[in-house]
Amino acid sequence: MATTEKPRRWRRWLFIAGILAAGWWMLRGGASLTPIEDGSYLFFDIGGTYEEQVPEDLFSQLTGDSSRSLIDLLLQLRRAKEDKRIDGIVARVRGLAIGWAKAQEIRAALQGFRDSGKKLVAYVENEFGNSTLEYFVASAAEKVYVPPAGSMIVSGLFAEYLFLGGLWEKLDIDMQVVKIGAYKSAGDLYGRKEMSPAHREMANSLLDSIYGQFVSAVAASRGLDEDDVRNLVDRGPSSMKELEQSGLIDGTRFLGEVESEMVGVDGALVKPSDYEKQPPPLAEEPAGRVAVIFGLGTIMTGDSSESLVSDELVMGSETMREAFEEVAKDEDIDAVVFRVDSPGGSALASDLIWRATQRARSEKPIIVSMSDVAGSGGYYVAAGADRILADPGTLTGSIGVVLAKPNIRGLLEKIGVHTATIRRGDQAGIVSMTESFNETELARVRGSMEEVYGLFVDRVASGRAMSAEEVDAVGQGRVWTGEQAVEIGLVDRLGGLLDAIDEAKQEIGLERSQKVEVVYYPRERGWVERLAEALESRATLRAPRWLRTLRKAVAAHDFPDGSILALMPQQVEVH
Repeated sequence: MATTEKPRRWRRWLFIAGILAAGWWMLRGGASLTPIEDGSYLFFDIGGTYEEQVPEDLFSQLTGDSSRSLIDLLLQLRRAKEDKRIDGIVARVRGLAIGWAKAQEIRAALQGFRDSGKKLVAYVENEFGNSTLEYFVASAAEKVYVPPAGSMIVSGLFAEYLFLGGLWEKLDIDMQVVKIGAYKSAGDLYGRKEMSPAHREMANSLLDSIYGQFVSAVAASRGLDEDDVRNLVDRGPSSMKELEQSGLIDGTRFLGEVESEMVGVDGALVKPSDYEKQPPPLAEEPAGRVAVIFGLGTIMTGDSSESLVSDELVMGSETMREAFEEVAKDEDIDAVVFRVDSPGGSALASDLIWRATQRARSEKPIIVSMSDVAGSGGYYVAAGADRILADPGTLTGSIGVVLAKPNIRGLLEKIGVHTATIRRGDQAGIVSMTESFNETELARVRGSMEEVYGLFVDRVASGRAMSAEEVDAVGQGRVWTGEQAVEIGLVDRLGGLLDAIDEAKQEIGLERSQKVEVVYYPRERGWVERLAEALESRATLRAPRWLRTLRKAVAAHDFPDGSILALMPQQVEVH
């Protein structure tokens, strides 16, 4: 009896869960919609994290996954710009957890809406803290308001770097780092106690570029001189009155007051969810079909994956190969946009994905769109495209390779663990975690890495129509912003994901104004697969932010021993 009772109970609970889910869906579907009439105003709540590709399956919705995709927001803003029923937008901006490239794409979409002649009002609702990124997005509006008790500190940018060199001696670990490229500072993370001159030069260059982009954009939108904006930022925290007097904001309001000013006391702003369910009629049938392939996360061999309990993504070479092959064979797809958001990873996996892009490129055009980060292996996989677009604040380049090998024998002995090794072959212990490289092994490792670097340079040179010497001059592990990458030839032009789709239209002989159907790859996994992955995950709870940040910083330890990496110098975040 015990063996049959368990399945029955399981089926009973499954049936109850199904009934509850159905009821929940009915309640959602039965909610009344705010009607969209001529002269309507939309309300966008812009904040949090905007993922590149968000699962929209039943499992995600039942578990309350509130993630939003960047492309959905961008498409809604573009649709609203062209929708004759919409007269304006109120955008509440608060607590953004995105990089500068994504922020620039959102800001550009808002700016495009405003440039169409429609009204755009921003409402910055932040607690105490640096609001530079939120203000940057909001400054696209013709009017910027903050709540009376709010706090909007525009204090500039900073970047923090982690150095673990002083840790190893305390743990009795011998850490050997081999890197190809003077600026390949991923090695500095493991091998140094402080910044090298080359690393500092690169870091200052990146910060100068992004800060300049911020200053020029705010000055243009607010009608201020760039020097005035810099002086206002340097002054640090300011009162709401001082911000208004300086021209950075237009005053203080409660959100309800802003809403009443736009639609009247009895009116209501239309939410994006209501707008999505009442789209404007299509003026024309799609003239073509464009596939968007998302390449997200650390690059590894095997299948792509994502954790339901953390924000860690893996771009698997096998998954990407299958996606490019499927798109190449599909006669209904006219062009491909490869959206890359990756700090790199395995050099081998990067080359396998590069090969997949080249085989697909022989069938149809491939346009790369770089998100917040497309560096090292993330640039490698993009290098062979027909055209590359990046946002001004994208972090890219980092053409170089690195390898870190720890010898933990001393640590093990310190805690009472002893090891013994037996080998056949003089260099059999080259990947051992309890032995350091000897001079012969070190020379062989460096030779292998130089070979990988040479291949990396050749891939870029062939894709960008540059000489190997020209690539090496801008390589050496150096990271560039998208703005800088255009100047040195690593990127064709500045633009976001929607610009890349427009570029794909032109590649197939269409006008930018013509509509196309967009389909997304890799194909979404079903909820059963995603649940199984969650149950098999090593973690059962979402890790705290500080731990996730540390894991990103030391991502190289997630690779097999002895892996040669095309990896960014940590994950650089500019706040």
